Amino acid sequence: MKKIRVTLGFAAVVCLLGWCDLGLCGWFLLALLLHELGHLAVLACFHRPIRGITLGAGGAKIETEGLSYRQEALSAAAGPAVNLLSAGLTLRTFPVFALVSLALAAVNLLPLYPMDGGRILRASLLSRLPPERAGRILRLCVYLTCTTLMVGACWLTAMRQAGLWPIFAALVLLCRAGNAAAEIC
Repeated sequence: MKKIRVTLGFAAVVCLLGWCDLGLCGWFLLALLLHELGHLAVLACFHRPIRGITLGAGGAKIETEGLSYRQEALSAAAGPAVNLLSAGLTLRTFPVFALVSLALAAVNLLPLYPMDGGRILRASLLSRLPPERAGRILRLCVYLTCTTLMVGACWLTAMRQAGLWPIFAALVLLCRAGNAAAEIC
């Protein structure tokens, strides 16, 4: 592997989490590390060299050589699978870590490209459909998911006095999915 890059956005998110709750920040970083190790383990099984890893505000990005659709789907599913497994194994002993792991898996399984759920959906669609049609379906899923997230975030903020966190989280996901919408398929 050539390099690991940490962006200012990632540092800001970690600082913000640490400022809100230092313990939660530690559990989040552990869950994130296990998540990325899941991806790396599957890529190692496929003998794919890693060019680099970038840690950004929207998560981590592993740069590797091209993968087949099957390999892409399996490597994308590995991160959330590790989080689900670790949540199940630690639920009684470390419930906060289990909840953080579960939340990380759930967010990553949303059908928002380039997140894991979007990558799984994209690989599945491209293995069965022409790229134009797969792209249209994937963009529709992204727009519907983003709309649902933002409506839910606004409802939580307005009706349940949840503060601005739901809207902030939805905006981070919207920005990540919006930036990738142009490069789908």
